[in-house]
Amino acid sequence: MNSLVTSATSIVLPIFFAFALLHSSACLGEDRSQEFSVAFWNVENLFDTVDDSATEGDEEFTPSAEKKWTQTRLGIKLSNLSRVICDMNDERGPDVLGLCEVENRHVVELLVKQLSRLKRDYGIVHQDSPSYRGIDCALIYDRSMFELKRARFHQVAGMTTRDIVEAELSVGGETLSVFVNHWPSRYNPADARIKVAGVLRRRIDELLTANASADFVVLGDLNDTPADPSVLKTLRATRDSDLKAGGLLGTMWNQHDDVDAGTYVYKNEWFVLDHVVVSPGLLDDRGLSWVRGSTSTPRHGYQMYVPRNPDSPARPSRSYSGPIFHQSGYSDHLPVTCRIRVGK
Repeated sequence: MNSLVTSATSIVLPIFFAFALLHSSACLGEDRSQEFSVAFWNVENLFDTVDDSATEGDEEFTPSAEKKWTQTRLGIKLSNLSRVICDMNDERGPDVLGLCEVENRHVVELLVKQLSRLKRDYGIVHQDSPSYRGIDCALIYDRSMFELKRARFHQVAGMTTRDIVEAELSVGGETLSVFVNHWPSRYNPADARIKVAGVLRRRIDELLTANASADFVVLGDLNDTPADPSVLKTLRATRDSDLKAGGLLGTMWNQHDDVDAGTYVYKNEWFVLDHVVVSPGLLDDRGLSWVRGSTSTPRHGYQMYVPRNPDSPARPSRSYSGPIFHQSGYSDHLPVTCRIRVGK
């Protein structure tokens, strides 16, 4: 009798543990399904091939210019960009994607068309900005998951720079505001980026005054690091998750502290110029929450250029070096991604 019990037990226990493991995996999968992916990428000069007579700075990206920017090269660029984007979010593509250095809505539409293999219903938020180079910020989002409640575009008075895109998205009965930024380049004085940061900060103060637990995320190529005054002092994005009143959490500090990490390489040194900054409301574990530790910089081998000099680090493979086009080029920046959870 004891031997029968022992024998039965030896059969039942493995089955029980196998069921428990399957049940645990199912629970984990269910929990992951309550999260969505938010990403940002500076896609490096995504221009069409037509000279816009109303824009002074787009002539270099035309077939007759030195760069010889043709439909063929545009097609290669779009194909390369789509490869990286489709590999995001475990090869499902991002649910929300902020973009910068796009010339107009048309090129965003062309990019969305290239993403058709994802079988997503991407909507677009975009308007032409006063950038002297003719480049803008934009947002795409999966309309099967999100409802666009409102879009706003914040200009910087007295500057021919990119608008800040603000999109208010509804998901799971909650509201998430997404800001997409591309601040003035580092060829400009620091005051230029501080001025743009001030425009964004004033809008953020409006949101926090109306609702101290407002859920929003700031994405963008800020052309400054987490430690620079525009980000740390004006925007008030710190590394401390125990936020003081009105403070925001910069989620790129780990990469900033790592000499081998970042989003852009300048003079053989990595810098964090592309950011994911989250509101206090995304840290309170109610409604929508940033998944702690989820911010990352996708870095696939195929999108990296490895210099011949062993002392030079691999860096994002760019589309152009001066007038020279690289068929294997993607962008001179790495994308940044994070995850946001709906509910606990």
